[in-house]
Amino acid sequence: MKRLYVVILAAMTVFAAFDAVAANAWMQNARRSSECVFPAARGVLARFAGEDVADKFAFERMEADEPQAEVSARDGKILVRATDENRAAAAVGRYIREVAKGHWSRCGNRVPAEWPLPAKTLKVKSVLPHMHAYNYCVFSYSFAFYGKEEWRENIDRLALSGFTSALVPTANMKVWQLFMRDAGFSEEQISAFIPDEMAQSWTNCGVMEGVGAPFPTDRIDEEAELGRWIVKEMRALGIEPMLQGFTGLLPNSSTNVICGAKWPDARIYEQGRWAGNLKRPVLLDATTDAYAKLAKMWYRRLYEVYGISNPRYFVGNLFSEGGVAKGVDCRSIAAAMQREQQIASPGSTWCISCWGAAPRQDLLEGLDPDLTRIIVLDRNMANGGVFPRSFGKITWLWGELLNFGGNEGMYGGMNALLNLGGHQNGVNGKTLRGYALESEGLDTNPVFYDLFTDLFFRPGAVSGEGGLERWLSGYAERRYGIRDERIEKALLILARSVWNVNRCQEGCSETVFCARPKWNVAKSSTWASDKPPYYSAKDVEDAAQLYLSVAKERRQLLELATFRHDFTDVFRQVLSDRGLALVPQLKDSSSARAEFLSLIRRMDELLACTDAFRLDTYEARARRRAGERGVRSIRRMFTTWIERPNSDLNDYAHHQFAGLLGNYYQKRWEAFFANPENADAKLDELERSAPSAVWDMPPNSKDILLVVERL
Repeated sequence: MKRLYVVILAAMTVFAAFDAVAANAWMQNARRSSECVFPAARGVLARFAGEDVADKFAFERMEADEPQAEVSARDGKILVRATDENRAAAAVGRYIREVAKGHWSRCGNRVPAEWPLPAKTLKVKSVLPHMHAYNYCVFSYSFAFYGKEEWRENIDRLALSGFTSALVPTANMKVWQLFMRDAGFSEEQISAFIPDEMAQSWTNCGVMEGVGAPFPTDRIDEEAELGRWIVKEMRALGIEPMLQGFTGLLPNSSTNVICGAKWPDARIYEQGRWAGNLKRPVLLDATTDAYAKLAKMWYRRLYEVYGISNPRYFVGNLFSEGGVAKGVDCRSIAAAMQREQQIASPGSTWCISCWGAAPRQDLLEGLDPDLTRIIVLDRNMANGGVFPRSFGKITWLWGELLNFGGNEGMYGGMNALLNLGGHQNGVNGKTLRGYALESEGLDTNPVFYDLFTDLFFRPGAVSGEGGLERWLSGYAERRYGIRDERIEKALLILARSVWNVNRCQEGCSETVFCARPKWNVAKSSTWASDKPPYYSAKDVEDAAQLYLSVAKERRQLLELATFRHDFTDVFRQVLSDRGLALVPQLKDSSSARAEFLSLIRRMDELLACTDAFRLDTYEARARRRAGERGVRSIRRMFTTWIERPNSDLNDYAHHQFAGLLGNYYQKRWEAFFANPENADAKLDELERSAPSAVWDMPPNSKDILLVVERL
């Protein structure tokens, strides 16, 4: 009995000690939670830099009439005081950028080694109240096949940068599926309408349907779960999601479903075709009872799928890129659509994209200006802070549109950013409410997006004599962690050359390597500029040589994702420019043709050294989410876009990726050079077979310096 008592006593002592440890850990976590009034903002910091760094910060709520924050030092801690979670996260971002000299981007992060106390209080207040993120197209060109891990990083970057709203069409296909069932469509009609991951963006913006169909039902459910999670995580950080409103755009099969006894007053208008030969969805007249009933179905399913009941913003466009409005009373249908939005979510704002001729003026006349906002997509990256169109009393956001199709190509609108404040001072300045990130792809030219988001909070960041030079010097320090005159000189050369377009064009001056071959080729895609480059290729070569001289002395920089990306990119541009220079000689010179093919092979070898420029990096993500069907989908988009060779969309989403250059673009050029007069059939065959072709990926030579020196 005595022995049993001793055992029990020992066990009680052990359990008591264990309980004390557990209690202490619980108390520490509880204390951390209670002290951190902005846990979501702290979470962003912890994911970026680790828990040990996050513990160096303290968070406190402040009272103010407008959203804002400040960062200072108190009791050995970095103190973030903010009015709300969104501003707290933005303040963390400003501290990382301005005090710790760290960097984040879609093209690599650099976490600083030191986290000093601020020497003075850092005020964090945006120039304008609203910063919006995302164009429909980016969800296909950059975000297709994203899961929670990738979206976690996306949302964190938005929070650090200070964005207040973001488009979220992820999960829309589940809304369409349930809505169409409610409306009486068959499963076959639903399956034929819903496109695959790479094409969903253009069904969401109302210009086509069914490309890449059928989209498997298990993937529809996975995306629904993901979209619901995205909305929850964004809202936790004060980033308000923009969800798809019901604009009356319906599948073409609606003429056999909606125009029947169930919907006796339905009136449907044909919308014509898009991008050559793709049939657009039809438009249901919103002034009918049929529209009102269907709208209620839509919003009920929208809220069910996203787990939300009070969205502040709806998005939806009409007559995009040439949609037909013949016979449509635009003013009346706009008013009717907005009325249903207000029933669904009182006080919500309808956000409409301004691109080309849309939105029509008669449509805007039917809307309540207080419940409407225009998001401008401005392709003029040479503009001087002027947007020519006025929207009357309707508020608007100016949106950059740097990238089209997700294409690689050094390109920038430094002039547009240097003059960004002009929008506030112009004739429409009183109704300007903010800025928008509207590029179709976001994985290129990180310098542009870094400066763009910096100007949200520091409008004078590049002002005055030498302002741009000073900013680029700070950018180099934050992105690469070094101060080196050669890098600063290289950045300034690029900023005054290839990053400073002096005319209006849709995206970068494209590579000819990715073009469907012909003798006088000048671009790869239909709508790109075919003018000679606006910059000197020698400028790019000079900058590349400066990067190379630094890399030779500081080889460790090539292990840094940020430097490796930019080092790869500048030499990719050098090879692309050399290829363009050879075009006039191709028809008459066999040696020029041999050199042209050699440049493609050398680019393939160069890009194979960096994961961000390898095709198999993107195919692996697609395979994880959707198996081999996903790989076929991504290859189709990168090559022919639709399942038909040589259409207007051919090579629109071309990519200078290792594995795509050698297996696809090089073979097209070889076929053309071998038989230029009769190459079309062979080119069609290569394009048609690309999605399912068996391609060997080039080896990854880790020694990128050796590869570059051989160039």
